[in-house]
Amino acid sequence: MKAKACFTALCAVLLLASCGQQHQAESVVEDFMQQYVKDYGNLRITEFDDIDSTRYINDSIIGAMRKATESYAVYKPGIEYGENPDPKKKLKIVRVSYEIGEATYNDTYYLDNGMQCVVALKSNKMQ
Repeated sequence: MKAKACFTALCAVLLLASCGQQHQAESVVEDFMQQYVKDYGNLRITEFDDIDSTRYINDSIIGAMRKATESYAVYKPGIEYGENPDPKKKLKIVRVSYEIGEATYNDTYYLDNGMQCVVALKSNKMQ
C-alpha cells in the first residue's frame, strides 16, 4: 500500500514538473513574439505543442535559421537571440501555431536547455 502511495505521489510530482516546464517554454516564446512580431496586436495563438528536445541542431544550423528569419515578413529586423550556454546539451523545441489576419503560421522555436531564451526559430506559413 505504501509503495502504491509513493508511486502515485511520484507521478504527481513529475506531472507538475512537466507542466511547469511547458508553461516556462510558452512564456519565453510569447515574450519573444511580443517583442519581435511586427503585427503582434493582431496575433492570435491557436496552439502550443508539447515541448521536446533535440541534439541535432549545431551552430551552423542555428546560424542558417537565424539568417533565414531575417527574410520572414512576420518578424521585425534586428532580432536578438539568446546564446546556447552549453552546445553539448540538448535544445528544447516548442512549436506554436498562430494566426495574423487570415494567414496561419506554425513556427518552431529552439530554446536553450534551461528554457531562458530563444536560440533560433524556423517559421512556416501554413496558408
